[in-house]
This record gives sequence, structure tokens and C-alpha cells, in this order.
Amino acid sequence: MVWSGLRDVSPASKNWCVRARIAHMWDYCGARDGQPALHLDLVIVDEKGDVMYAEAGGRDVDKVRSAVKEGDVYSFSKFLVVNMKPSYKPFCVKYMIKLTLWTKMDRVESVVESFSRFVFYLSLHSDLSSRVGSQLFTVLLNFISLLQ
Repeated sequence: MVWSGLRDVSPASKNWCVRARIAHMWDYCGARDGQPALHLDLVIVDEKGDVMYAEAGGRDVDKVRSAVKEGDVYSFSKFLVVNMKPSYKPFCVKYMIKLTLWTKMDRVESVVESFSRFVFYLSLHSDLSSRVGSQLFTVLLNFISLLQ
């Protein structure tokens, strides 16, 4: 099987096959605490260190959650590539992955060490004010907790 890098995937094809580690996975419930997840969100990273945001929505959440585990590497196929959401951009990329009931996710047993376990981007403190009102997502919680 021919593997594509995350930087290569686009809506131009529906036959992508990628191998990537799930660096982070979380439920998004909006402001509805205690309610079922609106979608399951993932940050995936490939062997070259390229990252992409992936999402399983509504009825697909349970299927995807039961099929994958944060920290493991999977081969992904039969997924959709769509434009990145304008309201949530954790990375400076054009596209995101939509995982569906038909998405195939197979755990990769023998993993080379080149798959990063963590994904982060550092911002200078002086640059934070320029991001106010922008659509680029910034996580400050870890930064704030390190200062305390």
C-alpha cells in the first residue's frame, strides 16, 4: 500500500491512505456539560512530523472512539478531506479530516520512533496580543499553569 503524507492530502481525492499517531483525542461537548459529545476531535501526526486536525461527528463518535486509542499509530483510509473550519484552526493548514462510519482505522503494531508523540507550537509572549480576535486557536492553559 502506498502511504501519503498528511501534507499531501486534499479534497482532490477520496482514496487517501495515511499512517499517523493520535497525539491527542478529546470529546467536544460545547457548552453542554454532561451531554453526549457533539464530535470527537483528534490531533494526528505522521512520520514526517506533519500534523492535521481530524473529527468524527455525531453518530460516528462511538465507533471511532472504540476503534482508536490516544498515543497509538494507525493506518487511516476511506476518510473525507474537507476545508478547515473557519471557527477553529489549531494549526496553520488548509484542510482537516472527517472520520465517518466507513473510515478504516487499523492499529500499526511495529512503529518506528520517527512518529512524534507530542505536537506543540511555541508562541512568543509578545505575539499573543496579535492573535486576539483571530481564528487561530491558542491553548494558554498549560502556559498559565507553568507560571504558577
